Amino acid sequence: MWKRIELHNHTMESDGSMTVKELAAFMEAQGIPCFSLTDHNTVSGFPDLPPACKDRLQYVCGYELTSYYGHLLCQNVNSYIPWDDIDRDNADPLFQRVHEAGGLAGPAHPFSLPSPFANGMRWDMTIHDPGLVDFIEIVNNAHPMVPDNCQAIQWWIRLACSGFPIAPVSGLDLHRPMDLNGVFSTFIETDGDSSPETSPEASQALAQAVRRCRTCVTRGPVLHWILDGDSLKLSLCPGLTPIPEQGPEAPPPFFCLIKTEKDSLRIPLGNEDCLVPLPDTIRSSRGAVLLLFLAESCPSGEPELSSLTAAAGPVFFSM
Repeated sequence: MWKRIELHNHTMESDGSMTVKELAAFMEAQGIPCFSLTDHNTVSGFPDLPPACKDRLQYVCGYELTSYYGHLLCQNVNSYIPWDDIDRDNADPLFQRVHEAGGLAGPAHPFSLPSPFANGMRWDMTIHDPGLVDFIEIVNNAHPMVPDNCQAIQWWIRLACSGFPIAPVSGLDLHRPMDLNGVFSTFIETDGDSSPETSPEASQALAQAVRRCRTCVTRGPVLHWILDGDSLKLSLCPGLTPIPEQGPEAPPPFFCLIKTEKDSLRIPLGNEDCLVPLPDTIRSSRGAVLLLFLAESCPSGEPELSSLTAAAGPVFFSM
């Protein structure tokens, strides 16, 4: 099953306006079953998570490593990770330290406005080994789709299609209560049900989903996929919106773009499963991403990323 998780949230422990208890209450009121606490350069809110969530919510411990050269979201960490010797020309040691602590790491809002407009918000560090990147925040809901988020999506597509198993995630970048209508959210595939879990179990589910690239960023339904031999089975699952009703003669309301470095395949998709035989041009690629769009947003040709409904993958094939 697929479960919603919000991975980028702040409290009064850094620059947010809510206490940890108030943040948990906001998540519960919005029907969000799991969230991560990611205050800037501090883990001081961690002790407040268990009493705030009790047995009603899942939570993950994280923080946003905030430097003048970019912000790194660190998930599944239990303590502060030092970064005093940060090197703009080599971000790899930062990722390695998070991994040594048992955590996951990925750039947040990597294409934010540069200095002097937003000092340090844009990712401006060199990553020599993209294999160290666990995820990329491809959509930050506090930033505009054009150009910030579209550039982040393009970066993820380029790396994923080059063979790097990097999961897509989104972030509310929540600092105060906000209207969540129309936002993108992250869904992770889990083996459990939707009942609240303890923090270690939620952390384990997140780690497993990210490392297997079983995440979906969506502002509509969840895009589910299964690799079946030389075919790819696609289907839609309830996400932020239900699966749309479709009459017997009506065309599918969505299409999935299976995109590789050199090729793409457009597949109409509605409320029925679709088994897609994959041509050699797709199966011989180093990797593919799955992009969901409303059919009416692009009747033909290559769709604009600004009209994206969901992104999932990457998917890796073996000939």
